[in-house]
Amino acid sequence: MRVTGKVVKIEENLAFVEASRPASCEHCANSALCNKRNVEIHAHNDIGAEAGDWVEVETNEGKDAYRILAYIFLTPIAILLLACYLFTISPWLTLIALPLTAIYYVILRKINANHPIRARIVAPATEPQSCSDLVQK
Repeated sequence: MRVTGKVVKIEENLAFVEASRPASCEHCANSALCNKRNVEIHAHNDIGAEAGDWVEVETNEGKDAYRILAYIFLTPIAILLLACYLFTISPWLTLIALPLTAIYYVILRKINANHPIRARIVAPATEPQSCSDLVQK
């Protein structure tokens, strides 16, 4: 998917591009969780864009993204259900959920640090005139 956005900041070979949420986000079941009008995309800056430039960013979704989303959303639910089950056995067993939550957080931080950036700037763009110009499929 290609998105048009404005380069906000440059660090080494990475560009921080602010773009409107893609139209596909409006139909996403989890869009209420994001509740953001704009997103910041970290993209490889292969064309040498500068801060303030309008660019087209191409994002590639992979199988890893689905696994990460499943981990982010399903693991806390599993911990909650386990805690509820353990509470029926003994209220003190519910404390097992605390270290599990800490482990979940540590793994989440590790995923965030190790997940490669799959977005890249593919072309310069002109400032969009309307919202429909921001996203192209």
